[in-house]
Amino acid sequence: MKRVAVIFFLSLFLIQVGGCYLYFVGRLVAIRAEMRERLKFLPEEQLSRFQFTPKEFLKVREDDHEIKVDGKMYDIARVSEQANQIIVWALHDEAEDNLLAFLSEMVSRSAKDKKPVPVQVEQLLTLSFLPPPFMVFQNRICKITHQTPYNKMCSAFFSTLESPPPRG
Repeated sequence: MKRVAVIFFLSLFLIQVGGCYLYFVGRLVAIRAEMRERLKFLPEEQLSRFQFTPKEFLKVREDDHEIKVDGKMYDIARVSEQANQIIVWALHDEAEDNLLAFLSEMVSRSAKDKKPVPVQVEQLLTLSFLPPPFMVFQNRICKITHQTPYNKMCSAFFSTLESPPPRG
């Protein structure tokens, strides 16, 4: 029973973490696909123009379709070479910047959080959930039985000596 509970909670945790990861990856893929469709039909007047040397271009290039300039992500529309210079026409991708900023903020918040766990939560997590023992009283013998997931079956017998009450 205890093993099933542990597996259940670990599965729940992994589904939650995996779900967040899948959401961010799915959203990032959707944003990039939307931007590529948009870039196909934009005129050069609406694009930003960048000029790089080949070494600079390798530094700012994130992948085949993106560059990062001054901390901002740009989706590449067109690339051309002129006289040992690489000219890039790109569009600032605000949606991707916002998504990545949100993700990095979530990670940095959890890393910066140094507050101790509240006492009430700590007490709740460290409680012992043991049921009261089952007691059978007879004339001279007391039998106590504990049956919990931690302790499968434990019995204790106490015998008492009958003696008259004290005088006085």
